[in-house]
Amino acid sequence: MNLLKNFDSLSFGKIISLALILAIIIAVPVGVLIIQKETRIGSRAAYEKPQLATQPKATPGPIPQEPPVIGRVYPWVSKIGDVVWLQGKNFGSNPIKKSLTIGNVPISEVDIEAWEDNQIQTVIPKDAKQGGVIEVTIGEHSSSQSLPYILYDQNTKTKLNKQGNIISVENGDKVAKAVIWTGDDEIATEKHEGIIIPENGKAQIFDSHGLPILSIVLLDGQGKILPYYVEPLEFGF
Repeated sequence: MNLLKNFDSLSFGKIISLALILAIIIAVPVGVLIIQKETRIGSRAAYEKPQLATQPKATPGPIPQEPPVIGRVYPWVSKIGDVVWLQGKNFGSNPIKKSLTIGNVPISEVDIEAWEDNQIQTVIPKDAKQGGVIEVTIGEHSSSQSLPYILYDQNTKTKLNKQGNIISVENGDKVAKAVIWTGDDEIATEKHEGIIIPENGKAQIFDSHGLPILSIVLLDGQGKILPYYVEPLEFGF
């Protein structure tokens, strides 16, 4: 009753002020949650940029209890002989029984520079298949395959550009379709497909909306994978 009496004695202006204060107190946490969610997609980088191995591989260790999981190939665009990393989990610390293939080409132990529980470093072999996958097998566990990687050389003309969230192609007269995978270790992998109609060899192919890109495949009208190159810094390589 005293509370009601005190409330009745307040002026209209004071009531409005109290209402505004309460609204702000409630709105701020909600706003923070929304901003945090948007920031998580727009600016976070769950996978850290890998660094070249500077130490010898660990002494061969035991087979991990869980099967390997490849999260991404970094970078997914490269040339024959380039260093490439696999990032994921359950790779073990250089397990004694393991195999690594790139585009169906077995990788020898000497060409594996590092094998850690969440990262493997190797090189793209000369016979690697365009648009192939990388496969890791450890012990008796089921194998894990990566998304497709893309190879290019000095004769490649088609280029992908990335400005903000927008990815576009130039010199892409033969491009008829794009397949894009997004995600990371905390955001589920999602596949996006779209028909591309270049004008003078140029076309916008995708708006990432801040989602991390895992791989991009360009196809011609017959479904053949087309090589392309990128500016590494634009794609975070």
